[in-house]
Amino acid sequence: MKQKLVLHVDMFDEKRRSKAMKTAVGAEGVSSVALDGKDKRKLVVIGEDMNAYELVKSLRKNFMVDMESLEKVKSEKNEEKPEEKKAVEQWPYVYQPTVPQHIVYQEANPNCPIM
Repeated sequence: MKQKLVLHVDMFDEKRRSKAMKTAVGAEGVSSVALDGKDKRKLVVIGEDMNAYELVKSLRKNFMVDMESLEKVKSEKNEEKPEEKKAVEQWPYVYQPTVPQHIVYQEANPNCPIM
C-alpha cells in the first residue's frame, strides 16, 4: 500500500535540508522525497509499506518535526481499469425427499429349519 506522508521540518539552511532528505531516503520503504512549500520546510515522503512512526522518530533526533498528514495514494492502474465483478454461478437447489426406511428385527425362531 502506497502512502504519502507530509512533514513540517524546521530546516534553516541547505545543509540541514540535505541532511533531512538523506535521513528520510534512508528509511525502509521510502521511494521518493521532495521539498514543498514556499520556504521549503515541508518534506513530502512517498513510499510503499513504510513505517511513518520510525521515520518521524529518526528525523526528530536532529530536527523539530510536526506530522501534517498521512494518506494512502491511489495507484494510476486502478483508475484506468476498474475491476469487473463476475457474477457467481449458483447451482439450482434440487430437493430430493428421502424415503423412510424401517428396519424390522425378528428373533430367530427355534423351529425354523433354515436358520
